[in-house]
Amino acid sequence: MQILIPTLITGRTPVSTLTVGPFGSWLFAPFGLFSTGPAVASDSPVVAVFLLFAGIWLVATVIPGFTIAIRRLHDSNLSGGWALLAVIPPGGLVLLLLATRRSRPEGARFDL
Repeated sequence: MQILIPTLITGRTPVSTLTVGPFGSWLFAPFGLFSTGPAVASDSPVVAVFLLFAGIWLVATVIPGFTIAIRRLHDSNLSGGWALLAVIPPGGLVLLLLATRRSRPEGARFDL
């Protein structure tokens, strides 16, 4: 009945646009996660200011974060090189597990 009435009034069948899923339903707006078109840089000053603050925030938090991770690894008698695990996707979880180890007295060898 839902297809028959609009067909009789307009002469064509309605096109169903309802898609189900988290990225295309009536509740969530559909959007593309990836684009295959050419990348165009925005000329908006708002975007430039946002990117500037994002870069400052990145430098202000990443360097101390690595420093704290290295100090925690040294406290549990591990090399600070393990902190480089944070740059690969599953490495952050491994680094978190290593950081939860208890302190060991042998880690004092890293203290100056």
